[in-house]
Amino acid sequence: MDMPSWLPEMISVDGEWERLLTGLYAIFERDFKQAKRNFQGRPVWWDRRILPGGKYEEGFWHLISKDDPGTADRLFDPRRAERLPWCGPTITNSKDPVVTVWDYRESSGRVRTYVWLEPWDYVVILEKRQQRRGLIAFLITAYFVEGASTRRKLRRKLAEKLA
Repeated sequence: MDMPSWLPEMISVDGEWERLLTGLYAIFERDFKQAKRNFQGRPVWWDRRILPGGKYEEGFWHLISKDDPGTADRLFDPRRAERLPWCGPTITNSKDPVVTVWDYRESSGRVRTYVWLEPWDYVVILEKRQQRRGLIAFLITAYFVEGASTRRKLRRKLAEKLA
């Protein structure tokens, strides 16, 4: 299967850390802050908190890092980061037949929307939230789907999707 024409190239995540972060954040700014992205007619928001001592929003970190179960810290994830340019276009092009979209009730009771670019092992997770200005799509995370167990978990959630 050919990659969709709307899906940009992955980026290199090699090089000096600060320069890499600056480049990644420029993509995030372009694709979310400046683009005013929408999903199913709802504006896409993200976690705008900046933790003490930090300079980037938590929403950005969740697109380029993953939880370390041992320390509960977030660690840089090169596979997520190199696909950062995919996040915005995947949301915008979620009606494309190569993208699978469904709602799933998590064990927490929250309903999350999965936007899965399955042939390229990339998934974006959003959550519908009510704000004073109306319903929004809150960007939870996006990541490279590594390994058969992660794929099986996503397929199980798809099989148990909300009607």
